[in-house]
Amino acid sequence: MPTVLNGPVLNAATPLNGPSLNEAPSGGLPERASPNEAPPNVLSARPDMNEPVPTAFAEDLAKLGLSAEALPPLEKLDPRALRGVMKLIAKSLGASCTDCHEEGDFGTPTPRKRIARHMWNSFAAGLAMKGGAPLFCDSCHQGRTKLLDRSDLNALRAWMDRAFVAKLQRNDSQEHNCETCHGAGTGQSGAPFLTTWATL
Repeated sequence: MPTVLNGPVLNAATPLNGPSLNEAPSGGLPERASPNEAPPNVLSARPDMNEPVPTAFAEDLAKLGLSAEALPPLEKLDPRALRGVMKLIAKSLGASCTDCHEEGDFGTPTPRKRIARHMWNSFAAGLAMKGGAPLFCDSCHQGRTKLLDRSDLNALRAWMDRAFVAKLQRNDSQEHNCETCHGAGTGQSGAPFLTTWATL
């Protein structure tokens, strides 16, 4: 079932405001750095912030033997499904494989691979839309790697309360709040968890 994002109908065959899997990324991506470097400073970009939507890839995940409503931890994926999942992640972010992987050695750990693993386990597998509709990478990224405008932190906090706290819920039925993502004791302080995840 296609999902409407910003007007056009989106399905697995439609690029998400970015290139298809067979095209080189064009725009919207940070300057390409070696995947062994820390992620680029996200403060330098001011992307449009779109609120999360149910995933458009539930059917594609089902074809890989996965339920969008109950994703396993990334490290437990069947290796045969993993390649298809990686293509869906790349399409969701408007990215190419080497934006996260070391060219010629996809098994090498990189900061962006570590972040993707935590994003999968904490967000895609851990959260859903309020009411239970499943999330996946495309739900928030919608074809772009950067999705938050950090130029006004007060506006960002208000947007995150509206878009990520009020519109999402945890799959474990626990209370969902800022600490779900930022960690206990952080409230709305905006703890830099992505920086931490890049090293774990």
